[in-house]
Amino acid sequence: MDTLVPFAVALVVITVASLRYHLPPFLTLVGTSVLFGLLAGMPVETLMPAITGGAGRIFSILGIVIFCGVGIAQVLRESGRIADIVADIRGLVRRPLGTAGAAGYLLSVPLMCGITSFVILAPILTHLRPDPQASKILLYSAGVAGMISYVLLYPAPVINSTVTALGLFSGEPWTIDLVALPVSLLLLAGFLLVLRARTPPEAPPAEPAPPAGGRNLRAWLPFLVILLMLAIGSLVPPLHALANINLALLAGLFAALATVSDDTRQKALARGTKNAGIIIFDLAGAGAFGGVIAASAFPADVTALVLGFLPITLLPFVIAALVQAAQGSRVVTATVTATILATIPAVAAIDPLALVLMISAGAFMFSYVSDPFFWLLKRTTGDDFSAVVRNYTLPLSAAGLVTLAVALVIQAGL
Repeated sequence: MDTLVPFAVALVVITVASLRYHLPPFLTLVGTSVLFGLLAGMPVETLMPAITGGAGRIFSILGIVIFCGVGIAQVLRESGRIADIVADIRGLVRRPLGTAGAAGYLLSVPLMCGITSFVILAPILTHLRPDPQASKILLYSAGVAGMISYVLLYPAPVINSTVTALGLFSGEPWTIDLVALPVSLLLLAGFLLVLRARTPPEAPPAEPAPPAGGRNLRAWLPFLVILLMLAIGSLVPPLHALANINLALLAGLFAALATVSDDTRQKALARGTKNAGIIIFDLAGAGAFGGVIAASAFPADVTALVLGFLPITLLPFVIAALVQAAQGSRVVTATVTATILATIPAVAAIDPLALVLMISAGAFMFSYVSDPFFWLLKRTTGDDFSAVVRNYTLPLSAAGLVTLAVALVIQAGL
C-alpha cells in the first residue's frame, strides 16, 4: 500500500495548485508526476521515461484527432456556420432546452472534444433565452449532454483510447455503440427531463428558425465526410483503411477548409492551432501523470485493496474513478485505467463490453476541481462552487452509476 498515500498527496497538490495558484494543467500534472514518483520510491531513471512515455502516448493517440476536431470547430466558428447547425437542430427539436442538449450531444463526438463543442456553442445558446437563469440551464444542458456522448460513444477519444490500449474489439469497435448509444440517449433524456422541471416557462420564439438550405449543408459537410469515410471503411473490407479515425478527421478538416475563404481559412487555422496546442499539452500532462501511476506499484496496491473488499468486476470502475479524481481528463482516465488493467491477468474474466462501460462509468465520476471543464462552466455561468457541483458534478456522477449498473448487468449475462 506504499503508493496510496503518495496518491492522496498528489490529489491534494493538484487541487491546491489549481485552486490557490491557478497553475496551468500541464505544469501542475507534470510537476505532480515527479512528486508522486519520488514519494512512491521510483528511481529517477525509471521516473522520467515514464513521464515522457505517458505524455508521448497521449499525443500519438490523440494528437491528430484533437488538432482536426478543434480545427473543424474553429472553421465553423469563424465562418458563422455553428449558428446554422444550431438553427437546423432547433428546427427539429423546437425547444431551447432540447436544442442545447441535442447540439452538445451531437457535436462533441465529431469534434472529438466535449469542451470544444461547448466553447463554440455557448455564445449562441446564451441568446436562445433572455432570462439569465434559463440561459445558465441551457449551458449546463449542452455541457453535460456533450460529456455523455463524449464518454460513451465510439469513435470519441474516451472509448477509442480504451479499446486501443486494451486491444479490444479489433476491427469491430462500432459494435460498442449498439449498447452505448441507447444508454447515452437514455441518460440524455433523463437529464433533460430533470432540467426541464427546473427551467422557467419559455415564451414562443421571437422568430422562426431559418429553413435548411445549401448554406446549412456546407456547415454539416465536415461531419458528413467523417461519417461517410467511417461507414465505407467499416462496410467495404478493401477500403478498411478509411475507417481510421485519424484519416476521417483529416478528411473532415480539409472538407471544412475547402468551403471557406482564404481569410477565414487562415484565421481558423491560426486560432485552431493555438487552441489545439493548449488542449494537447494539457492532455499530455495528464498522460505523464498517468504514465507514472501505471509504472509504479499503484496498480498492484489498488488491486490488493479493492480485492480485499470488492469483487474483481468492480476493479475497472474503482481505478477509473480514482484516476479521474486525480487528474480530471476523461481521455487520460481511460488510457491510464486501461494501461493499468492490462497488467492484471484477472481482468480477462470480465466481458469486454462490460469492461469498456465500467471504465467509462469511472470517467464520469468526481468531476470536480481537477476537471478543466468544471472551471470553464464556473466561469461561463458565473455560478458558485455549489451550483456547478449540483448542475454538473452530480449529474455526471449519476450517469456514471447508471453506466456501471448497465455494465454489471452485461457482465452477469442478463
